[in-house]
Amino acid sequence: MPEMQHLADTMLAAAATVLGRLVDQPADASAASRHVRDGSIRTDGDELVTRAEIPSLGIGVVVRYAVADMERVVGLMLGGVEGAGDVGAVQLSIVSETISQITAAMAERLAKAVGAPAEGIRAECCSDAASLPAPPFESYEGMIQVGSAAAPSVTIDFDGVARSKLLAGGSAAPSEAPPNPPSGPEPSRRSQPPPAPAHAQPVSFATMSPAPMRSVQPSPANLDLVHDVPLQISAVLGKTALTLRDVVSLQAGSVFELDKLSTDPIDLYVNNILIARGEVVVVDDKYAVKISELNPSVAK
Repeated sequence: MPEMQHLADTMLAAAATVLGRLVDQPADASAASRHVRDGSIRTDGDELVTRAEIPSLGIGVVVRYAVADMERVVGLMLGGVEGAGDVGAVQLSIVSETISQITAAMAERLAKAVGAPAEGIRAECCSDAASLPAPPFESYEGMIQVGSAAAPSVTIDFDGVARSKLLAGGSAAPSEAPPNPPSGPEPSRRSQPPPAPAHAQPVSFATMSPAPMRSVQPSPANLDLVHDVPLQISAVLGKTALTLRDVVSLQAGSVFELDKLSTDPIDLYVNNILIARGEVVVVDDKYAVKISELNPSVAK
């Protein structure tokens, strides 16, 4: 029967392995300290909360990370030693993907530690506390030293259901084969004659003829039914490709080059479908588009 302390230490070791690979620096995990949490887990504080589902065990495990710690880890991933300040939309996306990978690796190591398959494990960030298990939790907190620049704190929360199944070695053990019958002569049975074979008879099918097809007159299209459907129209000035490092370094005053000349027309998309091209004009102090080409070729 596995011990919860050993399982938590194993999961922290898996987190250290993933973090070390992400930042390309050595990472070591400390021993986990145990405490009991009676209250619910909040998703609107200074922590990022993830939940990993382990289908082979039928349980979910919650892993929490401090926002400031993961901000510093992202800074290391981008080549620096400091965080990027306040976590914006791009940085938060990087942090979310990073902690999801770490949590999934921790769940896979947990499943292997109790002898359960790791197939189907998935992890994601939780923004709704209602999707998390109910308290109380048996929580284990540890620290991962990443080089000399960061030491993020990681907390693992096991609810009552997860704890009971893990202590029992998992609830999805494969079914055992029935025991072999005892050796020795079988008890005598009354011999019965085999059933008489059934006489096969040829099957005859009735002759079928195709039914005549009726011609259907096309009804006139009633476009009035869809005239009030709202559509999203986008005017695209140009596109470009940037590396992740360039995107997170953008700030007020940054300039990057697009793939079109200043004299080229802009593209008009309706629900992400190219329908026209035109030129930018100004109407009543507002930008507008004067259409110069309808249904253009995409390859143009």
